[in-house]
Amino acid sequence: MRTAKAGSRPALLLLQAKLLRAIETRRFSAVGDTSVREFRGKLIAATNRDLRRDIRRNRFREDLYYRLCADLIRTPSLKEQIESSPGVLGELTLFMVRRVAGKEAQSCVDEVNRWMTANLPANYEWPGNYRELEQCVRNVIIRGSYEPVAPPESGPPDVARDAAFWNQLRGGKLKADQVLEYYAALVYRQAGSYEEAARRLALDRRTVKARVEAYLRSHT
Repeated sequence: MRTAKAGSRPALLLLQAKLLRAIETRRFSAVGDTSVREFRGKLIAATNRDLRRDIRRNRFREDLYYRLCADLIRTPSLKEQIESSPGVLGELTLFMVRRVAGKEAQSCVDEVNRWMTANLPANYEWPGNYRELEQCVRNVIIRGSYEPVAPPESGPPDVARDAAFWNQLRGGKLKADQVLEYYAALVYRQAGSYEEAARRLALDRRTVKARVEAYLRSHT
């Protein structure tokens, strides 16, 4: 369901008003036709948008929202499913590898799992959900690597605003390991992969991964 990108806000709200009227009266007129027809079907709507936020921003009608949400089914994100059942990631990966590789699925899934373990943080959130996992699987099988659309948001905040860190650094209150963990996480966030971060830092990839995960554990 498109609510904000297609057309201007007034046009969207006008379209939503027409849809609401058709739902409530069960009558509508086709485009270019003056005759009134009866609507006898059932309406099923799906969206990946936060409609409550769109309501607050006056991009979606509240009355239409409650009309559509009589029976609301929320599909948990891939991140939520992995958090509640870690084995889901392996099952979905195997399913997707079988679709791509067929008979070679077992050897390919081992390759994909090794790559994800080595190059993605343990708590990677999969912002692109299932489609991103599928693209990751395809890219690793075909090209041997996968690059997220945007660098993972797992590093430290912008250094210019991280006053606490710099105050401790200037005061000589940080251990060398803490400084390295922070800097490794910062470079990883900018680089987008452990391999590139390791190249920039002139360190082993495993060392960078261990430092980044240590930083994350100490800041969660």
